[in-house]
Amino acid sequence: MKPSLALRLAGSLLTNPKSFLAHETVLLFSHMRANTSLLGHIIGSHPEIDGYYELHMSHFSWKSLWRQKLLYLNEHALKSTSHIFFDKLLHNHCRVSPNILERRDTRAVFMLRAPEQTIRSIVNLYRKKNNDHEYTRPENAATYYIDRVNRLAELAQTMPHGYFYLDAESLIDQPDTTLRSLGDWLGLKSPLQSEYGIFEKTGQAKAGDSSEKIKSGKIDRTASDYSDIRIPEEALSGAQQAYERSRNALIGHSDGHGALLPETDHPNSIRQ
Repeated sequence: MKPSLALRLAGSLLTNPKSFLAHETVLLFSHMRANTSLLGHIIGSHPEIDGYYELHMSHFSWKSLWRQKLLYLNEHALKSTSHIFFDKLLHNHCRVSPNILERRDTRAVFMLRAPEQTIRSIVNLYRKKNNDHEYTRPENAATYYIDRVNRLAELAQTMPHGYFYLDAESLIDQPDTTLRSLGDWLGLKSPLQSEYGIFEKTGQAKAGDSSEKIKSGKIDRTASDYSDIRIPEEALSGAQQAYERSRNALIGHSDGHGALLPETDHPNSIRQ
């Protein structure tokens, strides 16, 4: 039987009061199908970090940070060595207020993936989940992508502190360099590893990537074939323009970044 929230809370306060009472927060700002489940599992496998999936919540005040911990504790116990909480935000309806971003104990990571394979992956996902969903149509998936990457660029320009940027593709193609840079930027005592743990919610719907790939415990370089999904030229062109504008803005305002691929060399065959 799973321990109650009260027991997990009491256990966390006894074994690691610093993690619960004086933790740091790392927020990943990205979009759907951008290898965020992979990055979340890698980050969440580190002994200094709790959290690996999207909690689907906004962060409006310090109360949100307590709610974040309580939601996580409702399913998991805290590590005895952790002092960082991780969450990711992939949708525009999940907001983060300026007073959260201004906190010295809040850090932000931004990640983008090039549009063509991303849009196809979104369409493929929703055709499997709910064939009546609007994102089963490539033009609607492209609209989500454009709106989201534009919002990410706008958010980055308002950041009161520096943030880390990485290309989603670099996590697959240059993992060692990328993870070393990210771990150094976060100030972790030991490196982030490309192999990761399998958790209670790994592969579950509404907790990130539900494919078998995420259950492998390591970076999977196998390309997915979505060649049957055709994106209207106008929609793809608009998404590409939004991506390039947003990516340039995110890089320009960052104070740390991973192993960036050349701007004209983003493989469209990448994973998910």
